[in-house]
Amino acid sequence: MARRILVLNPNVTEAITATMVEEARRVASADTEIVAATARFGTLYVENRVEAAIAGHAVLDALAEHSPGCDAAVVSAFGDPGLFAAKEMLEIPVIGISEAAFLTAYTLGRRYAIVCLTPRLGVWYRECAEEHGLAGRLVAVRPLDVPPSDITAAKEQTGRKLVEACHEVIDRHGAEVVIMGGGPIAGLASTVAQEIPVPVLDGVSCAVRLAEAMVDLAPRPASRGSFARPPAKPSQGLSPSLTAWVERSDGHG
Repeated sequence: MARRILVLNPNVTEAITATMVEEARRVASADTEIVAATARFGTLYVENRVEAAIAGHAVLDALAEHSPGCDAAVVSAFGDPGLFAAKEMLEIPVIGISEAAFLTAYTLGRRYAIVCLTPRLGVWYRECAEEHGLAGRLVAVRPLDVPPSDITAAKEQTGRKLVEACHEVIDRHGAEVVIMGGGPIAGLASTVAQEIPVPVLDGVSCAVRLAEAMVDLAPRPASRGSFARPPAKPSQGLSPSLTAWVERSDGHG
């Protein structure tokens, strides 16, 4: 079944988009087309609540522009900025890479942990699990003590330390599944999987495969409840694409 899946980077760094899209295309089915998009505005990478709020707007802006013609969309920043608004906005499945990793972890074990790049990311990721209602099995969030000096080289600079952190959460906290959290390290989990004695997950991989499944399941869009598309209303100061969506001048009711 042919599918077009939008992989949207909520930060402005094209090199991080390329890293995530490479992993997305590696795991996607042969008949899935991965469409890449990068936020039009925002920060170098998303690390805290302020930047996540900015990224949420950037996600909606980019979805308004790039989602037409796609069968599903992936919000490709661990922490899922703007995800619930995006689900309310679009009538196609929208998957967050944290959401997908958490759900997959739940199927593989009863105790999961997250390893990540910085302490601020660790706070945000724990809050994200709580927001999804999936923190009940989260036994540890282990950020690195020394973050990468170049976020676009995070895999090269911190890969070995992240592997050590995986072993730490297994040994100290009894983690039965480990998630490597963060778009800049997309793809690392698959390269080190044989070094870690429990399943290790990558959010981008999980999200792309879940998005494919959702497209194939073809759930009907919500017409009632909080995720039904909200009615049109006047707006001011938004981008042309987002204005068209909010005001329904895009030709769609």
